[in-house]
Amino acid sequence: MLQVPRSLIVLAVLVLARGAGAQAQTSASSLCELQVRMAQGERRAVQVEGVFLNGTDVRYLIVPGCSGRSTLIEFTLKSRRNWAKLSRLSADFRQTMVIFEGDFFGPPVPDPKLPEGIRKVYHPGWDSNATTKMIVHTILSVKALPADHPCAPLKSDPVEKWPCFQHDPVPHREGGTEPIDGESRPEGGRSAKVT
Repeated sequence: MLQVPRSLIVLAVLVLARGAGAQAQTSASSLCELQVRMAQGERRAVQVEGVFLNGTDVRYLIVPGCSGRSTLIEFTLKSRRNWAKLSRLSADFRQTMVIFEGDFFGPPVPDPKLPEGIRKVYHPGWDSNATTKMIVHTILSVKALPADHPCAPLKSDPVEKWPCFQHDPVPHREGGTEPIDGESRPEGGRSAKVT
């Protein structure tokens, strides 16, 4: 019978275990798809990229093109890696590009004590601005939001810090400083055509 050296067996086990671990990692999910498709009470382990909004009392994750949707963010970190960078880049209400890993929750289930007729038509959110929530366990990546990103604030409108929050983004000119096609923002931040 052929004798295989023990070190070769250990090496083979390590290589196979490493490959299986790489396959078991959470794959990146579309934030917009999660915001639209998650069912009430549903929970998933996900990896998501989006624009992080750091408010005074609350934090949100958004993406352009998913108008009117935002995800409430809470942190229960397993590691402090990238926390200082996120805190620094998102200070003073600045937006940042992030990749988070954690648990994503669909809309909460209505209170079972409510009458059945109300429960069927009542769609509660996690707060007044978000129907989905994510508990972040790992901050995988943090980058400053590029000036030409659809969610970047326009230099011509310093009041509107979060142009993608709860409405469609305003298209930018080359260089990210002005709206294009004669668009401007009236009261409320939504884009409007200037005639």
